[in-house]
This record gives sequence, structure tokens and C-alpha cells, in this order.
Amino acid sequence: MRLLAGALLALALFAPPTHAQEPGTTTTLVEVPSQDIVPRPDTGEEPDDAGDRGGALQLVVLGLVVVGIGAAVAMVVRQGRRTDDAR
Repeated sequence: MRLLAGALLALALFAPPTHAQEPGTTTTLVEVPSQDIVPRPDTGEEPDDAGDRGGALQLVVLGLVVVGIGAAVAMVVRQGRRTDDAR
């Protein structure tokens, strides 16, 4: 099994390229303007719709997540106190 894996690795590393470029041809590179994945602060636009980035729906989802995590922590603490009282 190791021999087969080694042979496949050797073939992958030392195999000749399948798309060799013919001599005398040139390649033209086109420069694409860079776009940041995360926009810089104060370069965006105000939310127009509730579902836009920073809109009301995102704030509601944030609130629900915070309330949900708080409720889960409260339930764990309450269950821990009940277990301690039962002892």
C-alpha cells in the first residue's frame, strides 16, 4: 500500500506538464483591480432595507443570539444549583 502511494506521488511530482506552451507564443497578463474582501471603515453606504448589512433585521438577529445564549447559560446555572441542593 505504501509502495502504491509512493509511486502515485512520484508520478504526480515528476510527470511532464500536460498543457505545455509552444515555443514562440507569449502570454498576456491582465491586471484586475483589487477588491478588498472586507471593506474599509466608512467606505460603505447606509442600509436602505431592513435586510441590508447593518439594517434592523441584523440587529434583531444579534439580539436573539444574545438572548438565546443568555438563556442557555441561565438554564445551566439553574440546573447546577438544583443538583447541588439535591445533594
